[in-house]
Amino acid sequence: MPSVTRPTPSSRQDRRAALEKRVLEATEQLVNEGVSFTELSVERLAAMAGISRSTFYVHFEDKGDLARRLARTVLAELAEVSGGWWGEADDADRDRLRAALGAIIDVYRRRGAAFTAVVETAAYDPAVGLELRGLTGGLIDATRAAIERGQAAGVMRAVEPAETAAVLTWMVERAGYQLVRGADDAATAKIVDVLTDIIWSTLYRLD
Repeated sequence: MPSVTRPTPSSRQDRRAALEKRVLEATEQLVNEGVSFTELSVERLAAMAGISRSTFYVHFEDKGDLARRLARTVLAELAEVSGGWWGEADDADRDRLRAALGAIIDVYRRRGAAFTAVVETAAYDPAVGLELRGLTGGLIDATRAAIERGQAAGVMRAVEPAETAAVLTWMVERAGYQLVRGADDAATAKIVDVLTDIIWSTLYRLD
């Protein structure tokens, strides 16, 4: 009797991850083309991803679940590129700060459609709003910890760590979401320069 090779758990996970990636990429492509995520049908999304409507629902509860996963991917990418500054914030290095901000803004440029879908959905879906606030809260907490390390090292001003971290994080988020979409390289570089000036002046210029 011929043997039957059963898929290993890792191979099933890989296939699931690959399918999820296709759906996320299809979503971003359609939003980039001008389709409103709110009005985007599952049928059209599934067709773009090359799957059936039923397969979509095997992997996603609904479009709200899809938006939450988009939020996790883009916020995780933001956290990854922010780590270079968070980990070295106690070393007053303006070039490192600018490099980190440049990487952050690049995420907003590349993943603008994902941010649009998430922000749009968060306005009416409480679960997506909660996910977005929770993930952003993680960025704020990491920034607060970086400020506290910088203050302990004596290289940062005596600002309020929690409140300053929240204001700076949301400032970068708004700049990335509102100002970068459609901006060319020169305009984007100016935005990064302005953000660097503001954050450097707020945190590192000792009185």
